[in-house]
Amino acid sequence: MSGPLLFEGRDLVVDYRRGRGLLRKPEIFRALDQVSFSLGVGESLAVVGESGSGKSTLARAALRLVVPTSGQVFLRGEDLAILSPNELRQRRRDLQLVFQDPLACLDPRMRIEEILAQPLRAFEPNLDRAARRARAETAMQAVGLEAAMLERYPHQFSGGQAQRIGIARALIADTAVLVCDEPVSALDVSIRSQVLDLLAAERTRRRLALLFIAHDLAAVRFLCDRTLVLYQGQVMEQGPTSAIFAAPRHPYTQLLFAAALVADPRRARRRDRGTTTAASTATPRSVNVVPPPPTSGCVFAPRCPRADVLCGDVRPRPRVIEGVTVACHHPG
Repeated sequence: MSGPLLFEGRDLVVDYRRGRGLLRKPEIFRALDQVSFSLGVGESLAVVGESGSGKSTLARAALRLVVPTSGQVFLRGEDLAILSPNELRQRRRDLQLVFQDPLACLDPRMRIEEILAQPLRAFEPNLDRAARRARAETAMQAVGLEAAMLERYPHQFSGGQAQRIGIARALIADTAVLVCDEPVSALDVSIRSQVLDLLAAERTRRRLALLFIAHDLAAVRFLCDRTLVLYQGQVMEQGPTSAIFAAPRHPYTQLLFAAALVADPRRARRRDRGTTTAASTATPRSVNVVPPPPTSGCVFAPRCPRADVLCGDVRPRPRVIEGVTVACHHPG
């Protein structure tokens, strides 16, 4: 951890009810199953996994946008669950979110100045209009946009510019924790790198704690100190990003890395010739077709080539191997 503990989730469980009806008993779907994370001041944590693994649910539970079925979330050592609605509203100044679709999260009827002024009205109501305008101009310049653009409407911006505005809105009230839910997945490759550079620079300048949810493994490797790998709501592997990328130990992590696209065809051919056995069991270039989990044991056992009777019957306990926590009976 690069700084003092700032943001922490302990044993988070989120259950959803589905299949309600007059003659149909509702089923319980467990989206998160005893997931824990921690973030220090100035630290960045990536959450990776295929679609449906629980990444966005983890972000919503951490921000208290979804009330966890069980577990706790702490901000500076304070349990957010015991706060009153008004107290929680004030803490949201330090818990801001950058969304996946930049244009969908900006009100098309409002000018950019009004959009950026909203957090200031909520958290600094004593500021007058001139002070809010000055703060908005500073925020625009910090994300590489001109102050004159404050008079425009969201439809007058490109996707990359709109995402910069979304970042400016999240940072204008001097937040401490920034949660990014797939912030670059909707952007072109060249614009993606600019937004990642911006996030890295602001993280360093402001000592932001960054919770970064992504499918883009290159972005994770560039931006994040530590990585948490989720599969069907459970943590498969967690540790320093450099260690996990150098030698992924869980078969599911190996599958994810092997399924990632490689720009260099020669490198891709070399990678495919040396693909792990775990990766060869997946559909090429796709890991989103997930069989039902077993009733007990490891949730990845139905897809794992290393699975045996133990894996199907007993849920693996996390173990630490060279600084990386792995939940596997037979780690690589």
